[in-house]
Amino acid sequence: MTKTTPLLFLLLIAAAIWLSWRHYQNAKALLQDWAGANKLRILQAKSNAVWLSVPLSMWFTTSRYQLIYRISAYDETTHRIRTGLVRLGTPVWGFMNRDAVEVFWDDAG
Repeated sequence: MTKTTPLLFLLLIAAAIWLSWRHYQNAKALLQDWAGANKLRILQAKSNAVWLSVPLSMWFTTSRYQLIYRISAYDETTHRIRTGLVRLGTPVWGFMNRDAVEVFWDDAG
């Protein structure tokens, strides 16, 4: 084992941590942009780490690269608070682009 092997290993770990952090930052920015475009003000957004609170239908249609947020948002057009799930990212690589936002409102109306 050479002296550069531990350094390369540490660089690889640092790159993985940075890419993961960047993915979450892009998701937060995408969520805020989506809310602004739809005249919503995000009151609360929690990343859904507990998969038990996600409907079973989403278990099979969400890739590991996509992020799911449980949100509550104030709708400025109807003047009410809505809650639901927002899935962010493309199914294949989880790219955070404008078309990669799916919303599942609790009231479905």
